[in-house]
Amino acid sequence: MASINLTIRIDENDKKTIEQFAKKNDRSINYYVNQAIKEFIKKNVPDKEE
Repeated sequence: MASINLTIRIDENDKKTIEQFAKKNDRSINYYVNQAIKEFIKKNVPDKEE
């Protein structure tokens, strides 16, 4: 599956929190943002086929 760039705006404190969490778990911020998006789609778009 192809990937694209996406620009978002988030609260500064949320960014700091996710940066710290990602660093602690040796993962990228991108990894966690993608996981959150996939979970959102899974919960809110039940007819979505992967």
